[in-house]
Amino acid sequence: MSPSGPMPWRVVLALSITHLVSYGTLFYAFALLIEPMERDLGWSKTALTAAFSLALVSSAFFAVPVGRLIDRGYGRAVMTGGSVLAALLLVLWALTDQYLVFVLIWLGIGATMSAVFYEAGFAVLALNLGLLARRGITIITLVAGFASTVFIPLLHMLIDVYGWRGTLLAMAAVNLGICAVLHASCIPAAPDRPRHRTESQPIPAPASNPRRVLREPAFWLFVTTNVLQGMISTGIPVHLIPIFLERGFSLDAAVAAYAVIGPAQVAARFVTGFGERAMSLKGIGVMTMALSALAFVVLPFIPAGSWLIIGFAALYGAANGMLTIVKALLPPELFGREDYGAIQGMIAMPVRIAMAGAPFAFGALWAWRGSYDAVLGLCLRMSVCALLAFMLNLRLAKEP
Repeated sequence: MSPSGPMPWRVVLALSITHLVSYGTLFYAFALLIEPMERDLGWSKTALTAAFSLALVSSAFFAVPVGRLIDRGYGRAVMTGGSVLAALLLVLWALTDQYLVFVLIWLGIGATMSAVFYEAGFAVLALNLGLLARRGITIITLVAGFASTVFIPLLHMLIDVYGWRGTLLAMAAVNLGICAVLHASCIPAAPDRPRHRTESQPIPAPASNPRRVLREPAFWLFVTTNVLQGMISTGIPVHLIPIFLERGFSLDAAVAAYAVIGPAQVAARFVTGFGERAMSLKGIGVMTMALSALAFVVLPFIPAGSWLIIGFAALYGAANGMLTIVKALLPPELFGREDYGAIQGMIAMPVRIAMAGAPFAFGALWAWRGSYDAVLGLCLRMSVCALLAFMLNLRLAKEP
């Protein structure tokens, strides 16, 4: 596949569909399954969500080895294997009534997340599409951005009709019949590697070393930015409805504002991905961090019942949507185009660990202070620190 020819739509569209399905079944579905599982099995919400958090931690530790395998050309095997494993684990989940087995299943699902979520798909595109990867990544995020819109009502209907166990079996079938098939048939195979080098063959270049970025302060600043924003993007959605209610908004208004976040994310990704000629990725990154900070600046001043709450949701959603693009496309500009998958995995590891603890940490802060004002104040400070770290990162980063 030529990195400079026409867009390979077969690969891009296949990965767009598989990311939509993977996020819908492995990430968003969990929120719908908590209540029926709690009712049928007697496990608490705390116990159930703890397993989900462990999956994020597990995905963090698999991020780097998965990225390195994709860098070496094994994207097809990694993503196909991830979808097959996801289907198997979903079947086991549907059959289990033992909590320890449930936890082990979610540790395994964490590994599949590393193999089928954004970082893996982006690394496949970066390896096979070259400069065209930017447009391909944008298209994937636009399609996958509707994962909750598509799967939340669909899975809700399936749970009502077939129960949570039957729904899990349907989710397994979709991962196997759609994701695994598309990954196996559409992702380019690993390049052939000669076993023996002849005299006429050139001496291969020395192996690359993704750990080189660990010596760069700019890398750690970029990680800091993503850790802070990752905690906000994971911790706030869990508590957002209670935050709105505490501030005096009705449940209908809170739900309406929450519903704006998804479309705002998709719209921001569209503008970011297809408007890169008007503003550099670095400029878009600064705007992303600034929008996040601005959202938490304005929220305390929005009076109860005001429609301006929609503005907060739009700012927050736009910042989250743009962050996905910036996190995917900026590292090659900052740290070079080699070892894309491994470097993305090195960034993802601390980010996912922080994301796993964010909902609990925000809840503990609310319980300690007795108000979500402390949480919002913390998010404002975190977003400002992320902006400052990002701007310092741009000053220190070397041109590849």
